[in-house]
Amino acid sequence: MAEIKRKKGVKVGIGIRLLASGYDVLILFGLLFIAFSLITAVENQLGPMQQWLKGSLEIVIAYAYFVGFWVKGGATTGMRPWKLRVVVADSGDPLTWFAASVRFIALMITWLSLGMTLWYLITRDTGHFLFFVAAVVPAVSMATMAISRERSPLHDLIAGTAIYRVE
Repeated sequence: MAEIKRKKGVKVGIGIRLLASGYDVLILFGLLFIAFSLITAVENQLGPMQQWLKGSLEIVIAYAYFVGFWVKGGATTGMRPWKLRVVVADSGDPLTWFAASVRFIALMITWLSLGMTLWYLITRDTGHFLFFVAAVVPAVSMATMAISRERSPLHDLIAGTAIYRVE
């Protein structure tokens, strides 16, 4: 039986992760723009669509983009310019659908919390409990990168994944 030779990788820090995330957010917004342009055209002909259905479509598109790329190629389009790969932390194997789904859910909770925190700061609505809850999640995620042995954010620790730059 032939031995599988894996490329060597180096763990990446917050800066390169933010750059890759920026690319991915732009691409995701583009995909959502196209989808909602089509929905608007359909709504003009057939009437308005339920809001919960539109929200569900957003989640499905984001899930398909991230989880699909993580499982099939090990990297999203935003990760490719920096030669980043997401793998199972312990073994270096490609992600399963389950691990990618857990990573996606944890990542979306962090991103939504960060978005809520920024919204509360911009609107100066920081005097209630939801602001505290929203601010804690991304702060804990960043803190885990600083203090954990693996130097991984919270969503990678929860999912048992890691991101490496492939040399």
